[in-house]
Amino acid sequence: MPGRIAIHLNDDTVCERRMDIGLRLAKERGAEAVGIYPSASVAGLQQDENILPQDVRSALRKRRDEHREATQALFLQKARERGVQAHWRTPHGDAEEGLTLHARYCDLLIMSKADQGDSLSALRPNLPAAVVMASGRPVLLIPNHGPIDTIGRRILFCWDQRREAARAFSDAAPLLLNCQALTVLEIDRDEKLMRDRDIHEDDFSDYCTNLGYPKPRHLLKDSTGYGVGNVILNTATDTDADLIVMGAYGHSRMRQWIMGGATSTLMSTMTVPVLLAN
Repeated sequence: MPGRIAIHLNDDTVCERRMDIGLRLAKERGAEAVGIYPSASVAGLQQDENILPQDVRSALRKRRDEHREATQALFLQKARERGVQAHWRTPHGDAEEGLTLHARYCDLLIMSKADQGDSLSALRPNLPAAVVMASGRPVLLIPNHGPIDTIGRRILFCWDQRREAARAFSDAAPLLLNCQALTVLEIDRDEKLMRDRDIHEDDFSDYCTNLGYPKPRHLLKDSTGYGVGNVILNTATDTDADLIVMGAYGHSRMRQWIMGGATSTLMSTMTVPVLLAN
């Protein structure tokens, strides 16, 4: 089970939603919670804030400090009420670097996509993608809207034989051990590769059961005309999944992260939490 669950806290409109879900998950798993509030991401203040007039800078900093203090008090209060041991961290500097480093001291980091209606958080719309690709830790992305009653009871795992998918499967072990139903989804499977490499139809199912996971339901689907991301989302709905587990695909260029198409689709339109690993 996760020993430490980190929660990204900010001044965006869904901050308290992440806080509540993260603390609930920590309580269920017997884990500590670490609230991480990167100071540079607050109120949209970046390294070029000095171009603003002094009175504007002062007002923004005051609002930043007030919101940070209020968020800290709320986080620690909610943790006490739930009986969760909690820690508070406020890393200075770039938000991506702060979250990436703190994630490496935890087993899981909870984040969410910037909401289009939130002008402040929208300044860093690709922050979750950057942290997923750089941290070396799994990131649990929470949808900004809709009820989240359970996480990890009915898991949809996306398997394509690649390193990133294998890493995601390993990182999800604490959740897989406690899930009630597991569906393994393969999209556009290369049948010739399976034959050439002597991979048998039941190899992955046998692997799951040998690890003590539920015997999975194995689905093979074609993405033609739909796209991989849409097939995953539709399958999550069809199987009533409350968690999608998958590898995040991408590469770095000039410090800007470019996510694979399926990952991008899920991050933009997900309706259930998604556990991503790279």
